[in-house]
Amino acid sequence: MKSSKAKKKSSSSLERRLSELEEEAASKGIRVRYDRLEAAGLKLKGGVCKANGEYHLFIDKRRSTAEKIDTIQDCLNQPLPKDVA
Repeated sequence: MKSSKAKKKSSSSLERRLSELEEEAASKGIRVRYDRLEAAGLKLKGGVCKANGEYHLFIDKRRSTAEKIDTIQDCLNQPLPKDVA
């Protein structure tokens, strides 16, 4: 019984961390988007792009909370891509 309580607690702490990272990304002008990244049988990796002057970070919504956290942290630790001239 204790293990399920511990799992719930860690799950809520992961959700809280994810929320904090989403807010940090938003403060840096990055919109985090969760979509099903699959089309015509192709699974897409996701990542950062700039469209209409806004940065978007695409993450597959089926990924675990821990994977979403890792992806956002990686994005925040890297410089944003610049426009191609």
